[in-house]
Amino acid sequence: MVSTILTVITAAPSRRLTTIDAARAQGLIGSEVSDTMVGAWIDQASASIASYCRRPFAREEVREVVRTAGAAPLFLSRSPIVGDPALSAGGVPLAGEIEVDAAAGLIYRLHGDERCAWDRTRIEVTYTAGWVLPGSPARDLPQDVEQACLILMAARGASLGRDPMLRSETTEGVGSNSWIASADMGALPPQAASLLEPYVRVVVA
Repeated sequence: MVSTILTVITAAPSRRLTTIDAARAQGLIGSEVSDTMVGAWIDQASASIASYCRRPFAREEVREVVRTAGAAPLFLSRSPIVGDPALSAGGVPLAGEIEVDAAAGLIYRLHGDERCAWDRTRIEVTYTAGWVLPGSPARDLPQDVEQACLILMAARGASLGRDPMLRSETTEGVGSNSWIASADMGALPPQAASLLEPYVRVVVA
């Protein structure tokens, strides 16, 4: 893949990776904080996670123009792919068998049982990708992703009274505080980063 141009056909109604009720259930967001503010925090946390993972999580239908590089598979911008993608060139559906790696967002061209080179350099792919987010009865977003968002929310709630990157506190005697070392205090808490590691997309130049 050399380059892609992506157009969203059907946008997701929300990009929130958790719900207000779930965030409040953590117990670190007081009743004095309005639902509007909690929602804004969820939006910020969800955007931070999407940026860290280099991917949107919400399920959307998109059309992507992919310029291929010979035998290399089509590397789509979104994953996981849901259902069967439709491929065309110049508005004409492409014939032939394909093999889809839905989790990775890869499409291979097949000749028989063998993977082979694409015979077009510009291919349009229409497909649906991503997860149904919390708040919907059909949600299928991995629990680890929502948990990472809740960790960010808990850190935000805790920051109302102390450092959100605080690892521990000791109040006996003289008392001591220990912080997680971080050059960038805007970084995700380590627990959240660990949960998200399997979902970080590799960027192919």
